Amino acid sequence: MPSAHLPTPLSARGRDQARAAARTILEQVESLGAELDERLESSQLLRAHETATVLASALRELTGRTFEVEDRMELLERGLGSCANLTFGEIAATLARDPRLGPLPPEWRRIPDFRLPVPGAESLLEAGARTAARLRASLDEVAGDAGSDRVRLFVAHGGCLRHAAVHLGALEVGTVSRFTMDYAQAIYLERRSDTEWVKVAGDWVSRAARSAPVTADDRGTVQR
Repeated sequence: MPSAHLPTPLSARGRDQARAAARTILEQVESLGAELDERLESSQLLRAHETATVLASALRELTGRTFEVEDRMELLERGLGSCANLTFGEIAATLARDPRLGPLPPEWRRIPDFRLPVPGAESLLEAGARTAARLRASLDEVAGDAGSDRVRLFVAHGGCLRHAAVHLGALEVGTVSRFTMDYAQAIYLERRSDTEWVKVAGDWVSRAARSAPVTADDRGTVQR
């Protein structure tokens, strides 16, 4: 399986999923008694950008409102440094040839604080900290607007989003590796204070029965 940093476009199925997500998001935001912000923030990786663009277009069609996408480097998936865009098998084989290194730990891809021993690599928690910092800063801008509670959508990747939720206190680090997220689904996080974030809608998906969502809200949202 290739690294998350491959510049691959969104598939036709992915476009259909993103388009269908628009109506579900609008219904969920309404049920929360909130208003959807017209700015979506997206990871700069192509498939995330295309997901956000399709979603914004569908939201415009359904509401008649203007929805715009802003790409953010801070929302990229965990970086693998000089091993970026190798398959996981190639990473293991390449590092095994380095006499200074021992074998990679089992399931290294899911260990929150493990960083590949190569230049430029990040751990999942480091990527989550970067993503969480952007969510906080972005929602500070929303908080400056008067009126009803607002939801902002963040379109990014499962690993950085789940570990951002750890830094925000909405998911336990001891359980984060048990969960994943389904495509074009949302988990809604509500920021109640600078230090308290609570999941108010959506469900993390158990890896044992892979299926469901991701999003954040200040209402803000993080969408995979």
